Amino acid sequence: MSAINVRPNLLMLNVGHALHNADWNFKDVSSPFTRLYYVTEGNAELILPNGRVRLRPHHLYIIPAFTLHTNVCTSLFKHYYIHVYEDSSSGVSIIENFDFPTELEASPIELELFKSICEHNTSMVLKNVDPRIYDNKHSLIECVRLNRERPLFDRMESMGIILQLMSRFMRHARPKYEASDKRIKLALEYLNENINEPISIETLAREACLSRDHFIKLFKQELGCTPGQFIINRKLIKAQLMLATENTSIKDIAYSLGYDDYSYFSRLFRKHTSMTPQTYRNSFNN
Repeated sequence: MSAINVRPNLLMLNVGHALHNADWNFKDVSSPFTRLYYVTEGNAELILPNGRVRLRPHHLYIIPAFTLHTNVCTSLFKHYYIHVYEDSSSGVSIIENFDFPTELEASPIELELFKSICEHNTSMVLKNVDPRIYDNKHSLIECVRLNRERPLFDRMESMGIILQLMSRFMRHARPKYEASDKRIKLALEYLNENINEPISIETLAREACLSRDHFIKLFKQELGCTPGQFIINRKLIKAQLMLATENTSIKDIAYSLGYDDYSYFSRLFRKHTSMTPQTYRNSFNN
C-alpha cells in the first residue's frame, strides 16, 4: 500500500456489547460515522452495495461512513460495537481515501481490545439500538461534545484502542484513488490538501507539470474518470459529511467548498445523491 499523508482524527461516539435475538433488522442504514464490530456469538447478515456478508463469531467487521447497508438477524446474535466519527476538516480522510476489507479473522488480542474499551466507557453504550433513534445530527453532535469533554487520559486510551483496531483493516486496505504515474499522484495530493478551495483542471495540470489536454487524458487513463468528475465527486462527499454533522448554512457549505453559485452547487448535489441539500440534511434531523 502506497504512503498517503494522513493524520487520523477519530472520535469515539458509542461502544457496547449487544445481545439480539431476531431483533437486529434495520433497512437502508447510512451514517456519517464508521462502525466496527467483533462478533462473539450467533450469526447475522449485512447487505452491502457489493453483496451480502455473513457475520460470524470471532471475526472483525467494518462498515465505513456513508455505506448504505441493511442488517438481517433471524436468531441469536451477540457482538461488540464501536461507532467512530472521523473529523477530517483539517486533514486527509482515512475513510474517504481507502477501500477496506469488510471482514477479518480476529485474534484474542482484538477481543481484549473491545472488552477494554467497553469496560472503561460504560456511559457510551447505546440506549436504543435502532438507527432511526440514535442516527441523527443532534445525537451525533451531543456524542462528539461528550467525548471531547472526557479527561485527556481517557480519550488517549480510547484513541489508542481504536487506532489499533483500525490498523488491522488498514494493513489490508487499498487506496481508492491509486495512480501509478507520479505526476497524477502530485495532482491528487494537491487536491486532497486543497479540497475546500476552488480547484481548476488548469491548476491540477500545472501541479503535474503537464499541458491541460495531456493531463486530462492521463488522469482518465489512471483513474477512470475525468479530473472534473473527480473534483466534483470529492467535494460532494465532503458536503454530505458537513450537511449531516454541522449547523452551517447550506450556502456557506457551498462557499466553503469553492462554489460561489449556490444554485449550481444544489444541482450538482441533487444529481449526485438524488436529493436536494436541504432534503439530505433533513434526513439526519429526525
